[in-house]
Amino acid sequence: MKKALINKIIFHERPWMWKIALALMLLAGFALRMYDLTDPPLDFAPTRQLFSAIKARGMYYQYVNDAPAWQREVAITLGNSMGIIEPPVMEIIVSQTYRLTGERLWIARIYSSFFWVVGGLALFLLIRELASSTGAAIIGTLVYLFTPYGVIASRAFQPDPLMVALIVFAIWALFRWQNTSKWKWALLFGLFGGLALLVKNLSVFIVVGGFAGVILGARGLKRSIRDPQAWVMGGLLVLPTAVYTVYGMATGRLEGQLALRFFPQMWLEPAFYFSWQNLMSSAVGFGVWTLGVVGVFLADARRERPLLLGLWIGYIAFGMTFPYHFTTHDYYHLPVIPIAALSLVPVVKVVLERFFQRNPGLFPRLVLVVLVLFGTAVQAWYARARLASADYRNEAPFWEEIGDKLGHTAAVIGLTQDYGYRLAYWGWQNSSAWFTSADIQVRYMAGQDLDIRQKFAEDTAGKQYFLVTMFGELNNQPVIKDLLYSRYPVYAETDEYVIFDLQHPVSP
Repeated sequence: MKKALINKIIFHERPWMWKIALALMLLAGFALRMYDLTDPPLDFAPTRQLFSAIKARGMYYQYVNDAPAWQREVAITLGNSMGIIEPPVMEIIVSQTYRLTGERLWIARIYSSFFWVVGGLALFLLIRELASSTGAAIIGTLVYLFTPYGVIASRAFQPDPLMVALIVFAIWALFRWQNTSKWKWALLFGLFGGLALLVKNLSVFIVVGGFAGVILGARGLKRSIRDPQAWVMGGLLVLPTAVYTVYGMATGRLEGQLALRFFPQMWLEPAFYFSWQNLMSSAVGFGVWTLGVVGVFLADARRERPLLLGLWIGYIAFGMTFPYHFTTHDYYHLPVIPIAALSLVPVVKVVLERFFQRNPGLFPRLVLVVLVLFGTAVQAWYARARLASADYRNEAPFWEEIGDKLGHTAAVIGLTQDYGYRLAYWGWQNSSAWFTSADIQVRYMAGQDLDIRQKFAEDTAGKQYFLVTMFGELNNQPVIKDLLYSRYPVYAETDEYVIFDLQHPVSP
């Protein structure tokens, strides 16, 4: 009787128990992400989220016929002005949902959270097969679902949560193909991997890294070259993105996408690697990723290690290719969450096996379960506390006031938060963004010769107003501050913003 109870606790004799545990984990992970659902999306990567919000609203307003004509025109114009970074998959999904619900910006959070959590299902199945351990699969999935950074980032209105979920599904299918050589899994890898690349082509490093690891380490290059399945997988992987890229280049919509991205000189700077480590540790935890690296070497050298090693090499290649963005865009590190969770499994498996050998009784195992639940609850509480720490609901009326002051159709340049996207979304006012000091610095790093006064004259030509809401940033640019205050009258001013009238300079 005692042995039966123990086996139930560790899910050996009752498969329905781990299925219930998995369902509860996924539901709890999704419910946590619904906290503070309607707060504006400024809690994480606001520039990127507002980019998608403006684009989705523009798509939606093409179908809206009962809005004021000026508002519909502004929404569509702003949406079209956002340009193309990657195929607007999330924006299309959200805008089409708006047609049923009306514009509810928080709908994007539901979709992103759902995609990420469903990715947890694939990760669980992958870990369970890789480690042959349901306990390890549960712990790895808990890491993926409840890491505080992952909770915050996976709610964001951007393609990355969907991309990560597709990466996990692709790696699951890849590992199944490695072990079975069935066409079904080959095709599913090509499908999921191809979609991941289409949603965001930067996923190529992780997906191709895993694929290369399996081809070179687990199956062997000679065997793979003769295997038609491997060729079909590779073809399906690149086909969607190749078609989209050719179309984008032919139409000119993707021009300049690689500008200001490649800075190999950063490879020689120790600060680059320290910043990388800090962001990786913020994403998944220093202990988790370091144990994950250890796990790579504990993994079976033929069956498990090639995949894990390929994923890590892909992640490293990603960072070395885009070093500047890897230290300034923390969401570039989202893929390390499933990679670390998966790599942690060999360590967890060794610990669990040792624990069960040393502790055959029921009580120690109950203590272990309680510790896992407590650790998960602590991580969930940290995530909730971060979500509760800020309320951005006052942003909308602030930008609405400025938009009304500017008239919604004026030619505006500004030094404002998120490159003018807050003004665009809530103020219904387009604007050109003046450089921040970071923008100026990255151009110097790229070797560009920038004359600030000349650039100011060029960018303000034809503009009616210069809006400033980032006073600290203005103080960092004394030349621009002096030009504005010495040459142009103030059109409107409060403690939170100042609008300069560029049409009536007080001096040449």
